[in-house]
Amino acid sequence: MDRATILLIEDDVNTRYLLAERFHRCFQEDRILVAESAEAGLELARRTSPDVVVLDLHLRGMGGFAFAEVLRRAARAPAIVALTGDTRAETRRQARAAGFGGFLVKPEGVDSIADVVRQLLGRVRPPDDS
Repeated sequence: MDRATILLIEDDVNTRYLLAERFHRCFQEDRILVAESAEAGLELARRTSPDVVVLDLHLRGMGGFAFAEVLRRAARAPAIVALTGDTRAETRRQARAAGFGGFLVKPEGVDSIADVVRQLLGRVRPPDDS
């Protein structure tokens, strides 16, 4: 199996830590990158060409939708998963229209995130034991 690069962009330190720990546990053979802002995430994405980006939509500074628009212009655009506390139907519609590969709501969506990333990577792995 090829080694994947997964980029997590989350500005909340506790959520970022929780997700990074989960990804390191679930995707031990892969490269996990973490950014605390869209701007830092774009720089990492430009340098590393991630396969999947897990993105908080409501970041300080550049928001998630603006980030996704910039990233979609890349030669090899990754799959993007929204992980957000925003439960509005309009936000879901906007994410679908923007081509997001997944939309999960915090905090419940945190439990499903590894499965969604596996699906986007085209992998079938046993569930983690967390």
